[in-house]
Amino acid sequence: MKNKKIHFSFFTKSFSYLSIACATALALVTNINPEAKAAVIEFDSGIYGGSNPNTCTPQLPDMGGKCFIEDGFNVEAFSAQNIGSATAFYSDGAHFHASNSYEAQHFSEVDRLLGIYLTLVDGDPFSLKSLDYQLRENTRAISGYSTDDTKILISRTFDPNQPVSGQFTEYSLGSNLPSMFQTLNFSEFEDITQVYIASSGDVNFDNITTNTIPESSTLVGLLALGTMGFCLRRKESQR
Repeated sequence: MKNKKIHFSFFTKSFSYLSIACATALALVTNINPEAKAAVIEFDSGIYGGSNPNTCTPQLPDMGGKCFIEDGFNVEAFSAQNIGSATAFYSDGAHFHASNSYEAQHFSEVDRLLGIYLTLVDGDPFSLKSLDYQLRENTRAISGYSTDDTKILISRTFDPNQPVSGQFTEYSLGSNLPSMFQTLNFSEFEDITQVYIASSGDVNFDNITTNTIPESSTLVGLLALGTMGFCLRRKESQR
């Protein structure tokens, strides 16, 4: 009976230690700021030569747009046509133009929005931190926008049946053609699971930078496992 009491006492204490530690972990996890992991979409022509990589499964309903995987991200080209109407659709001919180691978007129709759609392969949330851009031409613009002020367009969601204006956060580029790429930083797109990156005119994109952060459930699980290990270690030392 004495051995049984000691055995029961150990598990009672172990459960108590585990409960306290897990409760502490749950209380602290919302204040944990784990190191974010950066990922950069570079459109390297050495990897994506030919401008039409197709090494992943497209996530958008076109079921034929080109995409690739880089640093854990699905990077998908999209082409929404007849935008702002009930007949809008995603074209199965969406593709990249990355032969110069950047994505060179071009426009030929006012009712067609081209862009890049980003998601993590594992579906986890991420943050969009910055991108490099270069206004290439100022002679064309999609419906609702002017060549006098080309816009970079960023959104968590996009409905092709609705007008583009009002769905995206807009960043003005003006109409001057710079000779070099510039960097646009973001603070509005934290903890997202998808993002649409487009423009109202002809804009080059490069070095799309994101951060990924471990989810709270993962952190709690790791802390709980560590606590269980501590309890088992304590058991061994009491023998």
